[in-house]
Amino acid sequence: MDISAWVSEGQNMTVYAQRRKRLLSLAKGRQVAAFTAPNLFYLTDFFGGGAAVVHPDKTVVVTTPLEADRAAEVSKEAEVVVVKRWMDVGKEVEKQLGKGKVVVDDESRLGRSKRFKVRPEMFLDARRVKDEMEIGRLQKACALTDRAYEALQQEMKPGKTEWELAAGVMKVALEAGMTPSNSDSSMGPVIIASGPHGAYGHSELSGRRLRDGDFVVADLFFRYQGYNSDETRTFAIGTVSGEMKKHYAVVKEAQEAALAVAREGTSCGRVNDAAVEVLKAHRMDRLLNHSVGHGVGIDIHELPKITKGDKEKLEKNEVITDEPGVYLVGKYGIRIEDTLVVGKRPTVLTKFTKDLVACG
Repeated sequence: MDISAWVSEGQNMTVYAQRRKRLLSLAKGRQVAAFTAPNLFYLTDFFGGGAAVVHPDKTVVVTTPLEADRAAEVSKEAEVVVVKRWMDVGKEVEKQLGKGKVVVDDESRLGRSKRFKVRPEMFLDARRVKDEMEIGRLQKACALTDRAYEALQQEMKPGKTEWELAAGVMKVALEAGMTPSNSDSSMGPVIIASGPHGAYGHSELSGRRLRDGDFVVADLFFRYQGYNSDETRTFAIGTVSGEMKKHYAVVKEAQEAALAVAREGTSCGRVNDAAVEVLKAHRMDRLLNHSVGHGVGIDIHELPKITKGDKEKLEKNEVITDEPGVYLVGKYGIRIEDTLVVGKRPTVLTKFTKDLVACG
């Protein structure tokens, strides 16, 4: 489905009205209610505890006294209904709904009823194509993350620990108005993976100190006004080996090959294959252990999936990552990741250099 058609069709509607219309259309005549914070935020700009009942002209936010004042202050095109206890949210949602079937993203607060159909993927489908406001926030998130990389580069020196580097990056991010993202793959607020730790795609932070000859994989992801940046760069500490430089050059070539085909109308699988083909030509494809990219937005990992065999076509204004890597267990890892907006040609939002930077 070309969801982006709804944006052009509703040019005179607010972004929140467009989002409500999009969800109700995807529900195909059923009502819609959301219980997860990302979908509540998508509908109202309120990220917090509660639920949302979607109507064509407004969203009803059901929450408790704990969240009521903030919800009333920040929610857009919403009516806030307050219940006394969290356990009452589901009951109030049912009161706010009319008769008939309902599509929801989670049923944990609802009683068992055949009228509720749990379809979290429908909400992700609705969020795939970004509107102008979303792209603006994503662009700002990425620009501020570039700034964090500039600061990180200055601190990349032998003797520094991964924890110390992460702390410095967090300070820069928070002072710039960003907040930590909710990664479901790592406990750390960022990934700083030095030496052999770089061979773990989602390495945890440690007290390991940087050494001359290390590669350091730095994967930074932060929220700005609810939307995530996602950017990875690999730094060299001092002088690295010729093999390491060769592997870096191949990963960079693979990343640029995927970028060259990441445009509207191209299948997601083709973008993945473009990077893998470069790695394969250098007999390095076996060193890649993940797909080449994913959608990004309110969550770090959203639709579409840039993975092998995926025949879905990229659409204008989808925001995706391009992140091939190679991982040599016990030695080092390399990953280069950009976030980009899909169009007739991709618009890259992450602009920190992809040339190999030697630090220290």
